[in-house]
Amino acid sequence: MSFSIPYEIAATRPLRQTTREEREMALERACFNTELLPQELIYVDLKTDSGVSSVSTSQLAASMGGASLEATPEMAPESHTAFNALARRFQEITGFPHVLPCTQGRAAERVWTKLHVKEGTVVAGNMLFPSTRFHVESNRAKVVDVIADKAYELFSDEPFKGNIDIGKLESAVKEHGADKVSCIYVELCVNSCGGHPVSLANLREVRAAANAHKIPLFLDACRILENSHLIQQREPGCQDRSIQEIVRETCSLADGCTMSALKDFLVPLGGFIGMRDEKLYQKAYFQQFLEGGQPPSGALASLSASLDEIFSPSNYVRSRVEQVTYLWQKLSGSVPVLHPAGGHGVFLDARSFLPGLAPEKHPAEALAAFIYAISGVRVTKGPPLTQHQTARGIELLRLAVPARRYLNGHLDDVAEAVLYAHLHRDEIRGFKRLDKPGRSKYDPPLFAPIT
Repeated sequence: MSFSIPYEIAATRPLRQTTREEREMALERACFNTELLPQELIYVDLKTDSGVSSVSTSQLAASMGGASLEATPEMAPESHTAFNALARRFQEITGFPHVLPCTQGRAAERVWTKLHVKEGTVVAGNMLFPSTRFHVESNRAKVVDVIADKAYELFSDEPFKGNIDIGKLESAVKEHGADKVSCIYVELCVNSCGGHPVSLANLREVRAAANAHKIPLFLDACRILENSHLIQQREPGCQDRSIQEIVRETCSLADGCTMSALKDFLVPLGGFIGMRDEKLYQKAYFQQFLEGGQPPSGALASLSASLDEIFSPSNYVRSRVEQVTYLWQKLSGSVPVLHPAGGHGVFLDARSFLPGLAPEKHPAEALAAFIYAISGVRVTKGPPLTQHQTARGIELLRLAVPARRYLNGHLDDVAEAVLYAHLHRDEIRGFKRLDKPGRSKYDPPLFAPIT
């Protein structure tokens, strides 16, 4: 008999029972944007799985142990115990000979783009995360989307919707010229299209194309564990391979990677740049030192403990993805959820959920507010969609499930709230956007119900 849950809950946080009146007042104060709701008034929070998963007793002990008394590595990493221990473990797992720990994924992307993305060039990618696109464009380069068209088919059962379309990739190289393509950048378990994975077979094809044109290939590997689990489940010939083996081969096909550790590696602070070129590593380390983006020693020790736990003989990754699948199965067939199940969250098609609400009436935000009002469950739109998605009229609501934080009973309550909202969808009114002088375009938008 194998244990279905590879951990026990060692600490809890009490939740206060709120009334619908309290929640409706909270929505009004938050201008009906669920992102702005206070944490103490939320029952189950599915806003994000980034940096909010439950830490383990080993991580807590490591973060408060002797390593936490070390100074930040600064310019002497060779003498730093926590840095070296983490680097060795990361090298063993991924095979990248050089690793640069960062405070988070955005910090890793900032350093990476300064080294690899040249002004006037393009980066070919598969629906890259908004922060990645921002850093590329900040370097006066352009992102070219070469994801396969299956990514836009919300309800097809294609198992690897994150795959690169090799024909689109070749066309992009031909159009811009290989010397004008800074790199190919592949996100694993693509967030924007529903957390869908990239297959090893596709990565091998991308690697071959990159070699033929002498273009570097990099990974956004923040969800590499989920991607590896879905490869194990769905890709022929991989069922008997371990997660560690799949992770190692995935990394072997790339010249480097950036990674936020806040998702798959269960920490509130941390990230990585993995690379093969020693000279680039030295440049990256110095760039990070100048920017002040080095994580403290306690965070490095906590990351090491997390890597040891995740890659020890356990079924943690399986249990994490299966909990997401559990929620998906509760909803699939009754409400319009994206198919197949993803790795970190369940995505609702807001346009199909509320066909009577035009896009200018913000159906996703209206649905999120209704779900919160009836249940105390917070969901949000997640990351902004790409231009190709918005051009197709796609509007998604994401239910991101933090790892090790909720029981299936919590997810039963989430499913009940979503099913209730679908049954009473005719009661959901649309929103109008409010303009507030002095408010930045990057701030969360404010809304009011349409009367």
